[in-house]
Amino acid sequence: MKILHVTPSLAPEWGGPPKVIIGIAKALIEKGIETCIFATAKKDKEKRIVILNDVPIRIFKRGFLSRFWTAYSPNITHIMREEIENYDLVHIHELWHYPHFAVYKAAKSFKKPFIISIHGGLQHWCLNHKAFKKKIYSILIQRKILKEASALHAITEEEVKNISNFVDNKNVFLIPNGINLEDFKNLPPREKFEDLYPDLKGKKVILFLGRIHPIKGLDILAKSFRTISEYRENIRLVIAGPDENGYENKIKSILKNKSILNNVIFTGMLSGNTKLAALSRADIFVLPSYSEVHSIVALEAMVCGLPVVITKQCNFPEIGKYKAGIIIEPNVNQLVRELNNLISSPHLCKKMGENGRELVRERFIWDEVVDQMINLYEEVIYRSTIP
Repeated sequence: MKILHVTPSLAPEWGGPPKVIIGIAKALIEKGIETCIFATAKKDKEKRIVILNDVPIRIFKRGFLSRFWTAYSPNITHIMREEIENYDLVHIHELWHYPHFAVYKAAKSFKKPFIISIHGGLQHWCLNHKAFKKKIYSILIQRKILKEASALHAITEEEVKNISNFVDNKNVFLIPNGINLEDFKNLPPREKFEDLYPDLKGKKVILFLGRIHPIKGLDILAKSFRTISEYRENIRLVIAGPDENGYENKIKSILKNKSILNNVIFTGMLSGNTKLAALSRADIFVLPSYSEVHSIVALEAMVCGLPVVITKQCNFPEIGKYKAGIIIEPNVNQLVRELNNLISSPHLCKKMGENGRELVRERFIWDEVVDQMINLYEEVIYRSTIP
């Protein structure tokens, strides 16, 4: 079995999908399944062929029209028509982008089965973001592609509902995200991150990891931290992630109102050992998103033993069921209350961290999750051979 994955981008600043795609591909290769990823990149980042975590990746430079049609790349169109026959199935990731459309056209022309992972693209917040363009695109292109897909992959129960509400395709499969435990086997000592940011010594550290983007609810976190800082001097907030379209300045303006900006550290995007060091040093992880689908970074925080505070919109009810953290509405008062409770309860934090580790080990390891994906691939390929 040979599988081709197609995505608009594998850049870390793209968010969670690149981690998911690399994770799936790596696990497939470890199980003896030939796998390749096609992705696009800006010209200055172009590399024709790369190997990342043992996964072969082909990068196609984007064209001028990518400013109007996400990840537009004429090269990927030509290559797809030349190479799609070499694969048994194409797995398309995310919606609304040009490679998605180009691969669909090639798959239809060569009668290749294809599945689509939605990655949260049909959530209410996402549909309302640039709503007019998406409505037109849905009518002309996107709904048709989803309807004709051999299968649609949902990550959560909520996403299954979103798909059903958007398109008439009965072949919807629920398979969660996962992580690789080996990546978190040897965490750096807590002091490692303090060497980079000495002000964290002796402080309670609240950590956010992700894009600095309106969807992530950082306005809620900033207002909550501003309130807590009025009567707690021993806490620090670490915001780790790439700034998108200058939104970091918006968050800083919220924090400046109460002159507590000095208690907040903006690290930029973290990766590798530095990211692990941040997770090792943190005391609480917070993700107050307005829209999220089974966050990979929440899984990473839990496997590192952190209690997590997330919003209901993160669509991760298992965290509440396993008592691995706290699930709230995207509300400042609730977040203030729950953070205060955790800051004052080290024993509760420890217990939630232990529960989180157990949750991840039981249900969200790529080695086991990808078996479900292989079963899906086999079923779709088998169906495609029936006249």
